[in-house]
Amino acid sequence: MENGGVVSRGVLLDYKSWAESQGLKPAVLDTTEITVEQLNAIAAAQGVTFQPGDILFIHSGFVKALESLAGDDAKNYATNPLPEAIGVKSGGEMVRWIWEKQLSAVAGDMLAFEALPFQSETHWLHEWLLAGWGMPIGELFDLEKLATECRKLKEWSFFFSSVPLKVPGGVASPPNGVAIMWILLDRSYIPSENFHSHLARS
Repeated sequence: MENGGVVSRGVLLDYKSWAESQGLKPAVLDTTEITVEQLNAIAAAQGVTFQPGDILFIHSGFVKALESLAGDDAKNYATNPLPEAIGVKSGGEMVRWIWEKQLSAVAGDMLAFEALPFQSETHWLHEWLLAGWGMPIGELFDLEKLATECRKLKEWSFFFSSVPLKVPGGVASPPNGVAIMWILLDRSYIPSENFHSHLARS
């Protein structure tokens, strides 16, 4: 990218852990919609307060479930021209929620960020966010280590930096992303264990 990349505060909403705490067993390889009501509930449970310019990350467990497929199950899912997958619920309510939170980008470990196939006929997030607002959408991020670190530290925000490939006319890129968390200890900032989030699949 001409001016360096994407840098901002990242905020993780751990849908997978929240769902488990509620006794839910969402089918991540089916059309399961994550609603605005659920995102608000997760944010409240984690004590998250959004700030203008935040990058939202959602951990659904999709990548881990995808990696666990083997044999015919893996082949059938990979070759399905119309795959089903968990994601946020597309629609006007989700569009308004993202706008009102003043997010600068959204990302997740889901196949398309919004549930597949798209359920709304009027508010596909890819059209509204990418084409309408110029807002980046990250897909298939490997968030397992990041989610584990956040749960351990009970800290859900971090410094995030991404340097996509500089390809004139390009429409997508591996994010080359890194998340950095810091712990305040005895008035000294000590970096937590090394971890990074990156695009696990192209």
